[in-house]
Amino acid sequence: MLNRLVLLLSCMLSSQVVLGQAKIQGLITDLENKPIARASIVLKKQDKHSPIAYTITGLDGQFELTAEPDRTYTLEINHISFLKKEVEVHVSQNKENRYQITLNQDDRKLDEVTVIAKAAAIQRGDTISYNLDLFTTGNEQKLKDVIARLPGLEINDNGKIIAHGKVINDLLVNGKKMFGDNHQMATENINAEMLAGIDLLNNFEDFAGIKEVEGSDKKALNIKIKEEYLGRISGNVEAFLAHERRYKTHGNLFRFGGNGNISSIIDLNNTGEQALSLRNFIDMSRGIKQDLRNNDASLSDMQRLPSIPDFLVRDNDVATKQSEFASFDVAYQILDNLSINGFSILNISRSEEFIRSEKIFLNPAGDITAVEHQQADNAFLFNQTKLNIDYKANANNLVNYSLLFDPNSARRTRSIHSQIQQDTTLFHEKNRRFNYQFGHQLSYITRISSNKLLSFNAFQEVAVRDLQYELDGNRSLFNSSLTLLFQEKMIRERESGVFAKYTHKIHQHILRLNTGYINQHNSLFIDNEINQMRNSLLDVSMNYWFSDASIMKKTGFWQYRFKGEFRRYHARRDLDRQQLNQFLPSAQLKLAFNDLHSIAITYKKDIDFPQVENINDVAYVSDFRNIVTPSQLFYMEQFVQHTYALNYARFNLYSGTVLFANASLTRSNNFHTRNTRNFVDYNETEDVLSPAYTTFNSNISFEQRINTLRSKFKLSGGYVNTENYNYISGLENRFRTNIYTLRGTLNSTFENPLFNFDAGVFASRQATVNSLSNAANRIERWAPLLNMHGRIGEIWRYFINNSYEQFNAGDTKRNYYDLGGKLLYQKTGSRLRYWTEGTNVLNIRNPEMIRVSAQQNRLSTDIIRRIAGYVGLGVSMEL
Repeated sequence: MLNRLVLLLSCMLSSQVVLGQAKIQGLITDLENKPIARASIVLKKQDKHSPIAYTITGLDGQFELTAEPDRTYTLEINHISFLKKEVEVHVSQNKENRYQITLNQDDRKLDEVTVIAKAAAIQRGDTISYNLDLFTTGNEQKLKDVIARLPGLEINDNGKIIAHGKVINDLLVNGKKMFGDNHQMATENINAEMLAGIDLLNNFEDFAGIKEVEGSDKKALNIKIKEEYLGRISGNVEAFLAHERRYKTHGNLFRFGGNGNISSIIDLNNTGEQALSLRNFIDMSRGIKQDLRNNDASLSDMQRLPSIPDFLVRDNDVATKQSEFASFDVAYQILDNLSINGFSILNISRSEEFIRSEKIFLNPAGDITAVEHQQADNAFLFNQTKLNIDYKANANNLVNYSLLFDPNSARRTRSIHSQIQQDTTLFHEKNRRFNYQFGHQLSYITRISSNKLLSFNAFQEVAVRDLQYELDGNRSLFNSSLTLLFQEKMIRERESGVFAKYTHKIHQHILRLNTGYINQHNSLFIDNEINQMRNSLLDVSMNYWFSDASIMKKTGFWQYRFKGEFRRYHARRDLDRQQLNQFLPSAQLKLAFNDLHSIAITYKKDIDFPQVENINDVAYVSDFRNIVTPSQLFYMEQFVQHTYALNYARFNLYSGTVLFANASLTRSNNFHTRNTRNFVDYNETEDVLSPAYTTFNSNISFEQRINTLRSKFKLSGGYVNTENYNYISGLENRFRTNIYTLRGTLNSTFENPLFNFDAGVFASRQATVNSLSNAANRIERWAPLLNMHGRIGEIWRYFINNSYEQFNAGDTKRNYYDLGGKLLYQKTGSRLRYWTEGTNVLNIRNPEMIRVSAQQNRLSTDIIRRIAGYVGLGVSMEL
């Protein structure tokens, strides 16, 4: 698989022969030597037909471009009030390329002036400002509709904003951070008509001391609000009713401008819409360490997923769903040097599931086939409150404090009718869990000279997961005399740390030294009736001191980053004590052809250890069919991963061409897996070591603006190959999965508002193979769509959605056609809107879809009842 990385790198490099980059700077003035603002500058090759860069002058008439050195170009300068001018320039690597260009006044009538074609975006330094007029039709309803049309930006399936292939670090509204990591709250609630512009901020950092010494690798998206919406309450409230008691009520209130931004969002519905996605929940559960300022210590090398209720993963693959959501967000500049931002979110969801599942349990003596009918009622409550304070005593000192409180609870009752080899068993489960997480951190950064920076950090975090489980069956459970089982499982995780970092910038090179101490103390408590000892308590401490050094270069054609980290671990489990030394290197080499065209190759070594719940001393039940026996893992077992990655990015502002490609290979010769013994009535699993683990992941995405069609075309594809090992009855089983995906879209932006369209197709294929058995599962999905929208006169707007999904899983097939639409009426100048809306109108009764999954000991094909469609009427009022 390493050969694939080398091949991809060679292909990309073979198409580029670039010696370096040089800056072209200048000043555009009139005959009176006054600067000319917003003049367009186009850099062309000598043939004058191939534009390669584009920008506009600022209020001071200044501009800046980059180009390959030792070549001659043509600068074309345009302004609506001045005559076009072309200037030949020769770009040198070793001297300043600065020009002052004077334009002559254009005395012709306006209708005789020819204006050059608009660029997709304009770059000023690290800021890319998108030309919204070029990509929007005026029929967009929310911020997400606008972002989806901009080159290099997209909203992924988890509601996250992706910029140039990466999730943005910060979301700003008029320059102030809002909504935390909850992009979906902004994208689905800020109205499109409120937008004055959208800026992508590369190398974003709001503290000048960090920016000027270290630079930044962060990306931020700044949403600019029109002046008429500033300083007053804006937003809308709406209500929607449909047949069979379906409803939606929604309100979003904003006050932008002045010293702060405030937002409040309330949403109640039973139509299946979810204000908080699974990805939001995972990201919000990452803890307080993500808020540490100016710190690059490897505090959590491998992502630990939170305790996720099973039904959250279902998303809309449930029969019914009811959601209640409320949030409050504030960003306020208290004093010139003191600012505060924070939010509080409350989300309650209830759902009902109906699933018919066909399972194959792998067994060397003969696979076991089961058919299960499941019905479940779920309830989930999630709250998160977060506060962040910035105090800048002066331009060289920053104090940052943040705290996080994150309680959540879940309840699930499930009835299962299981049939295995002519035997039928009935089970009834009750799951109740309560989790909370509290953390806070303090960061202090000071610039001790123009090229030296010192940072100090401290944090503390506590997480508790309390899971109570009850199982009732009409026959004995797990080969015991029990027909009724009660169990409690509690996990406590405590972590704290202090560290310091010194940064020294020497010309274009940055040297960083980092040292600190981390204390981790975790415990596992289990109490049930299937063990001879009713309860068990396990305590593990994992403390380590670390020190690392790195050197990097972030500017110029050749860029690099090398880092070496040394750790000394002190671990304890009960009376056993262990020590361990580990060295973790990482490196990156990058060729930056210009600010928007680069290729990089990366290597990183990570280390992790078993989580406390994977080293249990006693058995516990995970669900009606599975029991986890005592673990075979040593608490100091090292899971070492080596990751190789290749990333390529190119964005042409003038033509709107975007190309991203990335590939990564992760390997480990020692990893966590499970040994499973499948019996007719139940399964036993235990945590053991895997001999190897490998994942190869690759993606490519291409976008192109088609000016002649007033459209944007995008094509993206992905391939994932995962190879792991597990054990079935002690026998080694190679477990391999291949996933292929392909997505193509064409979006129009016709000037005529009567008709526009969004067309596309998504195709995927997943195949899983096990070496111990001939059993395998495959699923193919094909999903074309055609959405149309437009404006009829000034008072009518329409939206028509057509999508078709076909699922093939072996001999099982399902077709799913989703037809929906919306007709909206609003008088000119009126604040009231009326609409009729239909969603999935051909499936007013619950449709079915197929989901296949492959786990270490089983293959599943599930037929799931989905949320039914609806038709109804709505009214909203703008504020």
